[in-house]
Amino acid sequence: MFCHVFVYRIKELLRNPWHLAWNLLFPIGLATAFFFGFGNLIKEDPELFTAIPVGYVKEADQPFDEVMTSLSEDKKDPILKVSRYSGEEQAKKALRAGKVRGYYIQKGDTISVVVGRNGITSTTLHQILKEYENQKKVLETIGAKHPEKIAAAVETIQSRQNFLHPHVFNQYTSVYMNYFFSLIAMASLYGSWLSTTMLSGISANMTERGKRYESAPIRKMTSLSAGLAATMLLQGVFNGILVLYIQYVLQLHFGVPLWQVLVVTTVGGAMGIAIGIFIGALVKKKGLQMALTLGVSMVSSFLSGLMWGEIRQIIESRIPVVNRLNPAAMLTGCLYNLGNYGMTKNFYRDLYSMILMTLGLLLVSVAVLRRRNYDSL
Repeated sequence: MFCHVFVYRIKELLRNPWHLAWNLLFPIGLATAFFFGFGNLIKEDPELFTAIPVGYVKEADQPFDEVMTSLSEDKKDPILKVSRYSGEEQAKKALRAGKVRGYYIQKGDTISVVVGRNGITSTTLHQILKEYENQKKVLETIGAKHPEKIAAAVETIQSRQNFLHPHVFNQYTSVYMNYFFSLIAMASLYGSWLSTTMLSGISANMTERGKRYESAPIRKMTSLSAGLAATMLLQGVFNGILVLYIQYVLQLHFGVPLWQVLVVTTVGGAMGIAIGIFIGALVKKKGLQMALTLGVSMVSSFLSGLMWGEIRQIIESRIPVVNRLNPAAMLTGCLYNLGNYGMTKNFYRDLYSMILMTLGLLLVSVAVLRRRNYDSL
């Protein structure tokens, strides 16, 4: 019975032209408008990652010198452009003159990094040093306790570096991509329209079809769970098509492997569905449901940067609790942090917040719907 209802709900939702128009075609059209408006600014953004000019001061041959060589001589994607200096004064002069963005200095076994100003470049240079020190400690520990495993450990570390190399250093993302992140968040919240439509179709107080559903010999939770699965699948597919369109048709890269973006947007789509279920469970008037879902979607999207790209950062610096509660800001922040910094603490904070919001809204909605009774049908 679950599979029958699941397939039926998918067919019913796909036959509604409004869902295809607003949940799929409108986001694609808006993405196209963004592309023609400022797509060239993304593709030719001077803030896109290029090899960082960096200085290196060393006393003698050290393992870190091999790291500098490896990161600067990669023919495909060099991360650093290394200038070697015999003394720190030379490196300081180069930094003040703007010839380098920072420099590493090695004295004995101690390595430190000096940067000119904070930003993506500073984060990258510090991350390189942090990764090197972490891997050095790992190898030292293995060498002391299990010297026979040192070769395998070196191979594992090298393969991990190759895996992280293409996307951990903000190679493809642009500040203007924030508009597309917010667009994906808006499209995900539009999933609330799918879930309110689905819920009205199984609620006796909303439609004639709902009366037949409530009177049919099928458990209410079976209908609800099948409907939820159908709406989440559809919204996940819609989000996936939008992501593929941005990546392969508009040629705007997210800066990370595509599967990671699809995982995040699938969670975002589920969150949009949960918001719609929550509104549908608490509000009994169809017109008010539509107004609330539209209002939540557009206000949340505006505060995440859909119309004004910097507003999310302004809110983060002044009233961060708003971003912690704004579903569109969570998804936008998740994609932004993933593309710029990788899977950092902030990325997981936003991802877990979306998952908790989805589960919390669904639990409340199910509790409300289970207690709903009618005097007569």
